Amino acid sequence: MTTALRKPAMMLMALVTGICLWGSQTATSYAGMSSSQLEAEWTQLYGDPANYNTPDHVAPTADGGFVMLSDLTSRTFGPTRLHVIKTDASGGTEWETDFFDEHYVTEAYHGYDIQQTRDGGYIIGAGLDDRSDGGPLYRAYLLKLSSTGQVEWSRAYSTVFENPVNSVQETSDDGFIVTSSTYNRSDTAPAYVFKTDKDGHLQWDHTFRYSGGGPTDFRDGQAFNAAAETSDGGFWVVGRYYDSSTYYPLLVKYNASGKLISKRMKETSDWGRLDYKQIMPSADGKGYIMLNAEGLWEIDRSGNTLWNLRLTDSSRELDDISFLQMNRVDDGYLVFGKDQTSDDHVILKLNAEGKTVDVLRQEIPGYTGNFNHAALLQDGGFVYLNSIESSAYLQLTKFKLVSQGEQPGEGEFFLDDSEYSVTVNDMIDIVALLKKPDGTVLPVTKETRFSIENPEIASIDEEGNIIGLAPGLTSIKAEYNGQTAAASLLVVKPYVPKPVNRISEETGPAESDSTDPGSVVPGSTDPEPSNPVPADSGDTASGSSDSDTSNPGSADPDSSEPSTPDPAGAEPGTSQP
Repeated sequence: MTTALRKPAMMLMALVTGICLWGSQTATSYAGMSSSQLEAEWTQLYGDPANYNTPDHVAPTADGGFVMLSDLTSRTFGPTRLHVIKTDASGGTEWETDFFDEHYVTEAYHGYDIQQTRDGGYIIGAGLDDRSDGGPLYRAYLLKLSSTGQVEWSRAYSTVFENPVNSVQETSDDGFIVTSSTYNRSDTAPAYVFKTDKDGHLQWDHTFRYSGGGPTDFRDGQAFNAAAETSDGGFWVVGRYYDSSTYYPLLVKYNASGKLISKRMKETSDWGRLDYKQIMPSADGKGYIMLNAEGLWEIDRSGNTLWNLRLTDSSRELDDISFLQMNRVDDGYLVFGKDQTSDDHVILKLNAEGKTVDVLRQEIPGYTGNFNHAALLQDGGFVYLNSIESSAYLQLTKFKLVSQGEQPGEGEFFLDDSEYSVTVNDMIDIVALLKKPDGTVLPVTKETRFSIENPEIASIDEEGNIIGLAPGLTSIKAEYNGQTAAASLLVVKPYVPKPVNRISEETGPAESDSTDPGSVVPGSTDPEPSNPVPADSGDTASGSSDSDTSNPGSADPDSSEPSTPDPAGAEPGTSQP
């Protein structure tokens, strides 16, 4: 199947001119956010289509820009490398670098987390596919970069289990606290946490084992997801553990030396049902706030519940929402989530006591809601990192809050052509565009809904890719923000030229270069036909006996059709021999 891809070029043309991509769809909002909507402020593309570009993580930086972590693998040959891109506030690339540490016997590094450090550099949490001891053994791996992307140090960390990094966070002594999941074939792997100094040297680590009934009764699925430093230099670490076919939330306290001080497990009325994804100091200064897929829980410094809020139970609008991230703001929290059954996203504003102040629910097509691929911003917007065109490119989109007085979809909506044609089993793509009142033209394909009048003739997906299924003429309908556009679509059969046998009256049959007397040059006649046609018989070379129906100019000697090619049987603009 051949593919004609015009979207990257069209999008890049718009981005070069500094145009904003407006991506708002239907929005439902409440309370103070009733005057706001989300809008896609800009979209940028990164990467080389000669590689597979797999997104890992995106994070905001102190200068208002962003840093992206991805895996980079050549489409032809080569190992998987770590790829880091630093952008400015508009998504423009400031620098980028690839990394592959040849000190280890490995074929792949996989990124998980990247954060900016206080010195302006970056710490990366990754996994190393280590084969030095016959492996593979998936080991935790840290990489420290300078503010300009230069490598300062890198280190791998081993247990008897596979232990990729889930999160890495800088500590008050300039070191790092790292959380991990561990895996092994016997399903007995514990959760894992370790602490390093500023140069990555291991200071302490701990494997947390939960026994469901005996010293060997361990289960897979134990994990630490995140950590928060305490005022005494210790850490609260959150995650999950597994017992009797059920996952439970897990909260563990370590002191500054890595000694386990306390743990809290099992479901209770004030504890929740799912594992915790984040923990951070609370806005009211009384303890720590934790997030899971259902809502927020605040604990005091000893780990006791101060309040809990199952946001999914608080209103019908939040029934199917899975909460992904939270940010602490001056007077409370911002919480970001996604509907599990639709493209609706939710941003909530809560005060320091957990009371919901504002709720914005809005459809944003095409965004999956992966925890690591989005970063919630202090102003209530967010950025989203994904890959497009079979991982040929990374795409970063910044969404911001705008008042309803600013209508993101204002302008003239149209398609890049009014007539399309495609061959059966081939693919072309449509680009949907919006011309703003100021004359700028923006690509809005991702926010457009497409349909085909005759689905038996062609199919079209949500990204505007059309595949020809059967010859025929149909129409395409595109809808964006209440506006519609239409175009015709012609699907034709593949053009397959047929060989023609001709005898020249002057030179006779074509000669063969072959020494085999039985061989025939393609396109020629048999030098010694078994049934020669008499010169005065009036028959054609095809052997037809009806001069009124023969068609010497046709590609098919037996055809009685006119020589003009059928549009449903040949590519537009071509003619048969």
